[in-house]
Amino acid sequence: MAQATEAPATITAEGPTSHTQNQDLDQLLARLERLEEEKAAAAGTYGYTRQEQMEALHRLREPFPLSEVRYRPQPYCKKCSEAQGWPKVCQNHTEIKCQRCNGQKVTEAHICLKYIGHAEATNRLLNVDPFWNWEPLAFDGGGLPQYDGNRGMWIRMTVCGMTRIGYGDAGNKNGANAVKEIIGDAIRNAGMRFGMALDLWTSSDLEIIESGADPGEQDASGSNSAGGSGQQAPSGPSEHLARLMGQVTDCWKSDKVLIFEQIKSDGAKHKVLDERFTAKDGTVTTLRKVLDGRIAELPQQRSAS
Repeated sequence: MAQATEAPATITAEGPTSHTQNQDLDQLLARLERLEEEKAAAAGTYGYTRQEQMEALHRLREPFPLSEVRYRPQPYCKKCSEAQGWPKVCQNHTEIKCQRCNGQKVTEAHICLKYIGHAEATNRLLNVDPFWNWEPLAFDGGGLPQYDGNRGMWIRMTVCGMTRIGYGDAGNKNGANAVKEIIGDAIRNAGMRFGMALDLWTSSDLEIIESGADPGEQDASGSNSAGGSGQQAPSGPSEHLARLMGQVTDCWKSDKVLIFEQIKSDGAKHKVLDERFTAKDGTVTTLRKVLDGRIAELPQQRSAS
């Protein structure tokens, strides 16, 4: 007597089993999840809410511990910068070993710029967004990152679904060390666009247009890092003045009078136009004098409020 053939376990007289129904539901949920991810990617949020993005940026902008802040020398003497040999020192200055700048040999006519290293920057980004990423803005014919005419590289950096542009170069370095320097510099530069270590970038800009000393910071002897005479450095400018002085530094080569008039108007609004600070040549001046002098040098002068 022939035996009856059993029906597949997933099929019954009543139709699909609950197991098949669960599979269909899982597939539908997976498809909906993919659609949500695609929608978030198209919107540039990658699943992050606006509030989560704001909180991430706030964490990214937190000051770095002093133990993670490094220093590098930046000569403010043009003749020293153009001198031959290494370290570059003109006949008007002498060579010193700057302890703050990790014992580097450098001209005494320099300031110590604060910066964050590649490892510290990467650690901060990972703490804020473990899935952060960067990519070159362009690739060459061989599929490698494309450098520009200045031997630098533009990158896109994405943190918590937000993408911003950065630029890095290696200065006078060559070879593999130059490649690593370019990447690290580009990441730090793009990170600054998100606010990471922005306070260090701002203070460095201010130091360049001041006396060459690190405002408010001296070593144990009380002398500044540029080989000064040991006199007490002046206290740093107020928050609003520091911000405007940074704008002046960034825009100094511009020939548009309106830019400097706008800065002057902002200074008047915050009542810092006549706040005194020490200029690079050692003279005490004000933002009003600096701006008026620059505006006078440019064509089509216009008065500012």
